[in-house]
Amino acid sequence: MTSDWSVPITGAYCERTAPGFWGEPLNASSSLLVVVVSLLALVHVLRTRSLSPGLIAMMALALAIGIGSFLWHTFATRWAELADVLPIWAFVALYGAAVLKDSVRPPIGLPVAVAFGAVVFVAGLALSMRDTHMLGDTVSGSTQYLPALFVVLATGRMVWKERHPSFRLTVVAVALFLLSFVFRSLDMPLCSVVPFGTHFLWHVTNCLAFGVLLAALIRFAPGNGRATDK
Repeated sequence: MTSDWSVPITGAYCERTAPGFWGEPLNASSSLLVVVVSLLALVHVLRTRSLSPGLIAMMALALAIGIGSFLWHTFATRWAELADVLPIWAFVALYGAAVLKDSVRPPIGLPVAVAFGAVVFVAGLALSMRDTHMLGDTVSGSTQYLPALFVVLATGRMVWKERHPSFRLTVVAVALFLLSFVFRSLDMPLCSVVPFGTHFLWHVTNCLAFGVLLAALIRFAPGNGRATDK
């Protein structure tokens, strides 16, 4: 992968065979699904007046993920890649830290959560912005998302251990993320069979996972095990 921040990048995905804004029509258009889900979630919380700083941050990051992904799959440059991965890892780190803080007793809960979120963010960003994706060459670069997979699985375990009422929604989100991870990994290996690739299905299933996680955040108050349905 080139170190020049403005040179078009090709070969990262099956659908991208040449430079050009619409070189990945399926990948680009499916990126916008996250934007739609985030806006719908925002409209819902505005109507129910259930906004909180954490929820606002999560929805803002989800919205930024969709926009960044669209930029990456259209401009396909190094700067667009950064716009793609920054909000992704910020979302993963913030969500994981929030769950951890809610599960670890004070006074160590907050510092442990902050440290955990920082490690996840830095590790994910470092893996995503490597000059080469040697660890993930055989699975379409998906190994860069192993920290996210770890956070998702750890989150599921924590809410199960705490018997939190959001457990069912978290399980659905975990299953969707695992499925999306499979779709992302199969993109290049199946390129000769599926010429347009499977990366857009990563976007679709990830979008559903984001929707489920946002639903859990909206439905259940942080820091307790009671629903706040309105």
